Amino acid sequence: MPFRSLLTTLVLAATGLLPAAAHATALSAMEILKQFNTVVLGSATSSSHTDGRTYVGGALSGGDYVQHVNDTPASSYAGLTVAGSASNVKVNGLGAVIGGGLSNSTVNQGSSVIKGGASNSNLNGKAYVEGASSGNNFNGGKLSTPDELMLANLAASTSTNFGSVLGGLSSSLKTLGSTGSSVTFDGNLAIFNAVVNANGLAVFDLTAIDTVLFTKGEFRFNLNGAKTVILNTDVQSASLGANFLGGSAQQYGSQLLWNFYNATDLTVNSQWGGSLLATGAYLTNNQNIEGGVYVNGLDQRAEIHLQSFTGTLPGSNNGLAGRPSAAAPEPASMALLAAGLGVMGLLGRRRSAVSRAR
Repeated sequence: MPFRSLLTTLVLAATGLLPAAAHATALSAMEILKQFNTVVLGSATSSSHTDGRTYVGGALSGGDYVQHVNDTPASSYAGLTVAGSASNVKVNGLGAVIGGGLSNSTVNQGSSVIKGGASNSNLNGKAYVEGASSGNNFNGGKLSTPDELMLANLAASTSTNFGSVLGGLSSSLKTLGSTGSSVTFDGNLAIFNAVVNANGLAVFDLTAIDTVLFTKGEFRFNLNGAKTVILNTDVQSASLGANFLGGSAQQYGSQLLWNFYNATDLTVNSQWGGSLLATGAYLTNNQNIEGGVYVNGLDQRAEIHLQSFTGTLPGSNNGLAGRPSAAAPEPASMALLAAGLGVMGLLGRRRSAVSRAR
């Protein structure tokens, strides 16, 4: 792109005159639960695959992402977004945005934006690499500047403070009173009996029984028509090894939201059903999870299946509350504007100097 065109792009992007696709609004909690299969606030390692979209706030090593491209909900985010560096990853669709470097990786479909360098990687869609490049196959073409889709994915990548939004959701959910839902024990079996309010919501307060509950070997669910099931627990560390009876992990995975609001260490040792919200926890999953994963750190050793949350978040206008005003420029936009204006000033001074020299 010529210098003048690049300068124009910088200024238009910052002042809101580029197409809407180049701008991004912070996601609500509900939108995160629907659009993302996995969100890791810190770093992650993986030796398995994730069906849907993933965000990693630190570095990422390994893993196979966006296995189910056509089932992944629409989003302004790429299929994989990593704030730090990524290595040994495979992205099957919807592209990638990597804030650091990328190495020994493959993006099979979609655009790639790599803010650091790239090495020994196969990029089969269009790619923009800001840093050094070595040993790569640019099968979809290497661009000198990002195109519109890349700009949209890049703008989205920094638009949402996932820790703040998901942490706020967890704090809000833990204040919900039980709807009368209860758990009874029968030997090694825990039976969840939902009591549903007029909005189709069932809330379980597990705080008095969670240390015993998570030692049980079998879970049975009687949801009694509940569309949204919130399960609050204050356990700090747990090994989750219960067998979800009757295929309930798959059946109810999109309706159950487990809020581990005090957890720091969780291990999944048997197929798990429902989304895991544990923003302070390091999660190791040795078995598959049927639902979303929203944690601080992740050691992924088994699959994370796409079960986008279908419930309703209580008391938050379906999760849309708390968005920033669209009129307020985001820090990245202000920085971009400053950069554009600074370059304009420099260009103007150079022109003046040339005129005086003549």
